[in-house]
Amino acid sequence: MRASCVSAVRVCVLAAMVSMLACNEDKPKTQSKPPASGEPIPDDLVYNAGLDDKTTAAKVVIASDSGATPGALGAGSTAKLVDGGADPKAPLVYAFSTKARTVTATIKMTATNAPANTPEQPPFRFTFTATPKPVFGLAGSSTIDVKITKLEILMPPGAPPQQAAGKEQLEKALVGVAGHFDASSHGDIDNLDFETSGAAQGVGEIVSIMQQALELLVVPLPNEPVGIGAKWTKTESKRLADQGTSMSTTVTITLQARDKAGATLKVDASNTGTMAVSDPRAPKGTMVQRSTTASYTVIIRLDGVAQKVDGEAKNDVVQKSPGQPDQALSVKLTQNLTSI
Repeated sequence: MRASCVSAVRVCVLAAMVSMLACNEDKPKTQSKPPASGEPIPDDLVYNAGLDDKTTAAKVVIASDSGATPGALGAGSTAKLVDGGADPKAPLVYAFSTKARTVTATIKMTATNAPANTPEQPPFRFTFTATPKPVFGLAGSSTIDVKITKLEILMPPGAPPQQAAGKEQLEKALVGVAGHFDASSHGDIDNLDFETSGAAQGVGEIVSIMQQALELLVVPLPNEPVGIGAKWTKTESKRLADQGTSMSTTVTITLQARDKAGATLKVDASNTGTMAVSDPRAPKGTMVQRSTTASYTVIIRLDGVAQKVDGEAKNDVVQKSPGQPDQALSVKLTQNLTSI
């Protein structure tokens, strides 16, 4: 979602990937589908097939409440002004330069009510470049090229040698991975995409988490002039193509301060959705309900990507299976981002 809602099942993704990379010569074990009985549901169920998708089948389609369609970046803002704020008022509009920025993002995930055998998720830090370039035929819009230059998985002291080896392999595999997204002069994002086909095991999953941070590099802005205290909203529906499900996201943005170069914004978001569990080991009819609340302080630049982002998102997940007790999990995602 636009305000960084990470799937709760990714809590143990990174630790699991590090372990897999350390022993990637092991052959997968054959698994059979259990009967739909009272047996506990496996802790490693795949809630969203997109996490393991090696094709483009799991791409997300976004449509805003304004009726704008993906690709219509030159059509004006899709945000709705709620309160214009205090006088004096002036427009907030991006005018992207072509200056490359170096961005560092630290992401940490913690879980409550997780199964006892769930490995602790180590924080990780990305360093990447973000370089805007004009989009032909769309005044004010830019394609922002992103390239990962460094990944640090912050393992605790005394980590097992296998995990340390897997960590190093994964860190090297991420260097050079590139992607892009389009951004309009009013902060609408489209075509967020990374090239991970043929990449090492685990790269796609980590990139999908990194995309949460990218969605805060550019923030939606209203068409109308605004002053301090102004508030606007944007609602999006995200459809996961491989699941046939939709999630509705509402983002509320408040202008706290501004100058000629940028502004300080408070970004609050909520997200809800229900999806079917695609793992064949789950009893037929198993569903997962997700709800998220997020709050970030974002210092934007009007000529490029955000200067600073601080905040967190809380994700609550409930798995419902016929004939079995509900299983609940809460995940907190903390993000700190700076760019120079």
